[in-house]
Amino acid sequence: MAAITLGLCSPLGANAETATDLGTVGTQGGGGGVSAVAPAKASLSATQPQAVIDRTFIEDAKSPVSDFATLAAITPGVSGGISANGPGLTDGNKVTLRGFKDGEYNVTFDDIPFGDTNGPTHHPTAFFPASIIDHITVERGPGNASNLGQATFGGSVNLYSLVPSSEFSFSPFISTGSWNTKLTGFRIDSGTIAELGGSKLLVNTQEITSDGYLTNSGLWNGNVTAKYEQPIGSSTLLTLFSSNQKNYYYQSDVLKGLTLAQAAIYGKNFAMSSDPTSAFYYGYNRTDKTTTFDYIRLQSDLGCGLTVDNTSYYIWYGNHTLSSAASNPATGLGSVYNTPGGPKSAATQMPGYIKINQYTIYGDVLKVTKQTDAGLLRVGVWGEWTNTQRSIYDYNLFGMTPDYELTAIGGTAKNVSNVLYDQGSRWNNYQPFAEFEWAVTKDLTVTPGIKLMRWEQFIDAAVLDKNARIPASIHNDYTATLPYLTANYKIDKNSSVYAQYAQGMLVPDISTYYSPSYQSTVVTPQTSTNYQIGYVQKSDNIAFDVDVYYIDFANKLTLDTSFTDPVYYNAGGVVYKGIEGQLTFGVGNGFSIYTNGSISSSLSKATSLSIANVPGSTGALGLLYSAHGWASSLVYKYVGKEFADASEVIAIDPYATLDCSIGYTFKNPGFGAKKMKFDLGVYNLLNRQDVIAATTANLYTWQPERSVMASLRLEF
Repeated sequence: MAAITLGLCSPLGANAETATDLGTVGTQGGGGGVSAVAPAKASLSATQPQAVIDRTFIEDAKSPVSDFATLAAITPGVSGGISANGPGLTDGNKVTLRGFKDGEYNVTFDDIPFGDTNGPTHHPTAFFPASIIDHITVERGPGNASNLGQATFGGSVNLYSLVPSSEFSFSPFISTGSWNTKLTGFRIDSGTIAELGGSKLLVNTQEITSDGYLTNSGLWNGNVTAKYEQPIGSSTLLTLFSSNQKNYYYQSDVLKGLTLAQAAIYGKNFAMSSDPTSAFYYGYNRTDKTTTFDYIRLQSDLGCGLTVDNTSYYIWYGNHTLSSAASNPATGLGSVYNTPGGPKSAATQMPGYIKINQYTIYGDVLKVTKQTDAGLLRVGVWGEWTNTQRSIYDYNLFGMTPDYELTAIGGTAKNVSNVLYDQGSRWNNYQPFAEFEWAVTKDLTVTPGIKLMRWEQFIDAAVLDKNARIPASIHNDYTATLPYLTANYKIDKNSSVYAQYAQGMLVPDISTYYSPSYQSTVVTPQTSTNYQIGYVQKSDNIAFDVDVYYIDFANKLTLDTSFTDPVYYNAGGVVYKGIEGQLTFGVGNGFSIYTNGSISSSLSKATSLSIANVPGSTGALGLLYSAHGWASSLVYKYVGKEFADASEVIAIDPYATLDCSIGYTFKNPGFGAKKMKFDLGVYNLLNRQDVIAATTANLYTWQPERSVMASLRLEF
C-alpha cells in the first residue's frame, strides 16, 4: 500500500511502528546507564514530577500477583499500596498521591482514562494484572492540556501494555507461595508475520488462586489479554487490544476493619468465618466481578509533519456482591421482616443483601499533531458516554427472600422497603484541548495549552439512597476552562529543569446528591491550581530528580448542615505543598543504590489541620544487583505518621515494609528453551504488622505477615 500524502507533501518516512507522538509526559523512556535498573526515574523531557516504573522492576522486585496499586507504591510521595490479604490479593487496595486519595487522581491504560462511573475510583484487582503491564508512569500533577481524565485534579497513574515482540516466543510461567497462592499462565508472541504485512500478535493468559492471609478469604482470578498490531503501508499502524477478566473473592462488604478489642479476640487477620451460624461465614459474603477493556487504535503519519492518533474504546464492569448486613464479628443469626411492616421473625435467619454495580463505557480519544518550524501543535478531543445501574436489595440469605426492614417510600409500592437504593445513571463527557510545544531555542521548550471540560450527569433513581429514600430525576451540566503552561530547559545532555503552572479538575460523583433536599444542591467541579519546579539529572551512574510543589485546592465540597436534610456546596479548600526526590546511584560491579523521599503538608484552609490520610513524609531505600544473569533487590518503603480524621485525633503511626527478591536467568537450559528464569521473593521480610489504615470509628487494618513466592518462567 502506498504511503498517504497530502498535496505536494511527502510522508515523513517514519516506520509505522513508531508513528505518532502522543506528547503526553511520562511516555518517554528512561535512557540507558543506571536508569535501566532504577526502580523509578524521571525523563529529561519531563514538564512535571514523574516516576517511571519499568518492566524490569515489575518482574524482578515485586510479587508476580501484584496489582497496579502495589507496583505504584514505590514512587515518591505515594502512600498505601499494601494489601491486607497479601500482595495483589485484596480488591480494596489503594494508593494516595501527595494526599490525593483514589478518585482524586486519574488512572489510565494506554492513555485511556478508566474508573467507576458513580465516581472515578478504581478496583486494582479487577483490571490489568502485573503480567500484562509493560511500565507505569506516575505523574504528580495535572500534566499538559493533552492529559485527559475525570480527575486530572491530583495527577495520574498511567499504565502501559506489553509490546508485541518481533521474534516468535512462547513463555509459560508458574508461581507458588504463602497462603496456598498459585499463579499459572503463558505469553505467546507470533513475531513479525511477513505474509500479513508485518503484523504481530501477543496473547497473555493467567490464573490466580489463593486462600489469602485473612481468614477464609480465598479468591480466584483469571485474565486473557490479546494485542494485535497491523502496519498499513509504511506510515500507519492499526492496534487491536482486548483484556477480559473474571474474579471472585470472599470478603465482607460491610466490615471496614477491627477494633483493638476485636483484634485481641479474633486476631488481626480476621475477616471471614467457617461457621455457618456466623454472619461472617464466607458463604454469605462473596463478590463476583467481570470486566472487559477493548480498544481500536489507528496511528498515521500523513506527511508534512502531520500525524493523527485515534483510539475508540469499550469498557464493561460487572459486580455482583452477596453480603451479610453485619459489622460486628460476633454477630450470629438474626431477625428479618418477611412482610412489609412486620412482624419481625425469630432470630434464626440471616439478614443480608445483594449489591449490583454494572456499567458500560464508550469513548474516543482523538489527537492530531502538526510539526512546524516553531514547534509542535497538538489538538484533540476526548468524548465518553456511560450507562450505569446500581442497586442494593435486602434479603434473608436463608432462602433468598426479601427482607422488608426499611421504611416504605410514600406514594410507592410497599415492597420498596427492601430496597436500599436503585439507581440508573449516565454521563456524557467532552474535553477538547489544544497546546503548542514551542521550541524557543534548541534547549528551551515552552508549552502553553488550554482544555475545555463539559460533563453532563443524569441520575434516574427509583430509590436514590439509604439516606434519601425517594425517587429522583437529576440532570447536571458542569463546565470548566483549564489553562496550562509548562517549560523544560536542557542544561546539558545530562540534566534539565522544568516548571509547571496547571489547573486540574474533579467532577462531582453522584453521592453529592444523596439528600432528600437534593434540589438545593448546587455545586461546581473542584479544582486544583498547581505550581511546580523540578530538576532532572541522568548519566551512566546517576539518575536523580527533585521537585518542590504548591497546590491550591479550591471549591472543596462541604456539607451544609443548615438544611433539615444537609446538602453539599462548594466552600473552603486545602493547601498542599512539599518537596520530593529520588536517586539511583550505580556503585559498580552490577550494584546500584536507590532512594526516594518526600516531605509534605496538606492543611485545611478552614482549620489549618491536616486532612485525613495524608502522611507528612514518605521514603524508600533499595539495594539492587544486576549482572552475570543474576537480578536481585532489597527494597524498603516507609510511610510517615498520618491521621484517620480531619481533627488530628485518630493517629496512624508510621509503617514500613521490606521486600527482598533474588533471581537467576539460565541461557539455553535445554529441552529447546532459550531461557529459564527462577525468582524467589520474600515480602514484609521483617514480619511487621503495622496499622496501615484506620477509620473514624476506630476500626483498624494491619499489614499482613511475611510471605514468600517462588516463580519459574521459560522462554521457547
